[in-house]
Amino acid sequence: MRVVGRRISLKRVRRLMRIVELKAVSPAPKTTESTATHYINLLKEKSIIRSNQVWFADITYVRVKGGFGYSVAFMDAYSRKVISMRISNTLCTDFCVEAAREAICKHGSPEVIHTDKGKQFVGSEFLKLLKDFGIKLIVSEEGFKGNILIERFWRIYKYECLYLWDKMDLKEIKEKTREWVRYYNEERYHQALGYRTPYEMYYGQRQAFVA
Repeated sequence: MRVVGRRISLKRVRRLMRIVELKAVSPAPKTTESTATHYINLLKEKSIIRSNQVWFADITYVRVKGGFGYSVAFMDAYSRKVISMRISNTLCTDFCVEAAREAICKHGSPEVIHTDKGKQFVGSEFLKLLKDFGIKLIVSEEGFKGNILIERFWRIYKYECLYLWDKMDLKEIKEKTREWVRYYNEERYHQALGYRTPYEMYYGQRQAFVA
């Protein structure tokens, strides 16, 4: 059977989408409230050769029943291992600081934490925590391109975890996320890691690459 297309206006498309409640699978509310900084991205062309040398940190939205929540993650740049991840119903500094503290207490201090210019990462509370543990902060001036590893992780997380389920409340999302992060770290093989898991790379053989 041959299907014949027909031209319709954008206005009609929008009306029909409203009627059938058809929406994009990945809406993008803004999670980064940028703050002017004096930081220089010293990570360019720097070889990352071991675990805990550089961590990336970022925030993304998560859809929950009735609105949005927010997730912060800290990822080891060498192994892609998710070091710490927290979910909150507010876009505040506290849950970022708590996630960073948890990561440091469990895995030790990295040399560097790389973030965007979000105020949660360049505020006094976060900076004090880094100073207390002797960690340098590198702030990207390139938007999402400067944090590309963790941006890819967010896409994988949403498509392989969140979008597989109907809208969940915050408690359900936290439970599903905890299960999925364990799978991501310990069972999911990565082509970029030579088909090894982040867990194997973090604790195992070292292999250099350039960020």
